[in-house]
Amino acid sequence: MRSPERAPAVYIAVSGFRFVTSILVAVDGGGSGSRALVFERRGRALALFEGPPLNYAVLGPTAFLENLRSLLGPVLREFGKDVGGYVFSLAGISAYRREVEELLRREIGPVELWVLTDIEAAYAAAARGRDAILVSSGTGSFAYGRRGRAEARAGGWGYLFGDEGSAYWIGREFVRRSLMRYDGRLGVGDTSLRLLLEELGAAGVSDALGRLYREYAAPSRVAELAKLACRAAELGCELALELMGDAARELERMVSAVERKLGFEEGAVVYGTGSAVLGCRPLSDALRFEVESRRGRRFEVRRAPPLLGCVLYYMSSIEGYDVESLEKVGLPEEGLQSPGPGGDPRRSRP
Repeated sequence: MRSPERAPAVYIAVSGFRFVTSILVAVDGGGSGSRALVFERRGRALALFEGPPLNYAVLGPTAFLENLRSLLGPVLREFGKDVGGYVFSLAGISAYRREVEELLRREIGPVELWVLTDIEAAYAAAARGRDAILVSSGTGSFAYGRRGRAEARAGGWGYLFGDEGSAYWIGREFVRRSLMRYDGRLGVGDTSLRLLLEELGAAGVSDALGRLYREYAAPSRVAELAKLACRAAELGCELALELMGDAARELERMVSAVERKLGFEEGAVVYGTGSAVLGCRPLSDALRFEVESRRGRRFEVRRAPPLLGCVLYYMSSIEGYDVESLEKVGLPEEGLQSPGPGGDPRRSRP
């Protein structure tokens, strides 16, 4: 497989160091894994690497650095002398931002460094330089927007105290309401419970409860049940359809909170993203209805991968690309292969 052509390096001498500005690395550090995308300053992707989780709040500084070195080791072996900067999108850094930035500067050394939260990176990927609001429903949920230099956020407080309208919330509510139907507290009907028992391979409610408490203790596992709720809604299950409407209303409340804080006067452009919105038509349709019920708003479903957000942030904030130019940028990640055995990266021309 042919390696991509290298862009010519541009060197800048600063305090005795030599900086390369043509090759950069975007890092998406999530709770389940991480990825590093090597790209050149005009946005052309060169290589993709995969590594372990980088959620700082969960890992702490020692394990975070160990995992970061595991991810960036192969990158530096291949591109080290040419890398002029890093753009990080990191989960779990909102309360530790300055601490993480100082840690990264000590670890990475004298190159340019930009650190974004995963929310900011997702916004950059969806809005592409526009004033807008992003509402996301994945394992968690949040709304985030910008207008001029002002920014605002609502939600995103985690599964214990928030995440309304998220995949976790939908999965939990689907089980909870199905059990309420079963014991007579929530009307009549058995479609949702029947689908739940089939999904779990359970003989009855007692068997299902045992499996749920043993196998679905983690929030990510509960979030997987949102797919079952979506399938039930597509089959016309009344309970699931009502649940999708309730989830959409919770997400719209976040949008409204951000809209008020930022003072959008003509109605905001609202982008919907996250695994639940992207993968469940009943939810995205319900969310569109709730969002566009307010005068002047426009709703659009968009994919917002953090790696793309890192690249677009760099091109917009550092290189000065305009909105029209940013709209044309795309990273064909399916054309980039992950590292092979031993961390040896395989690269293909995007």
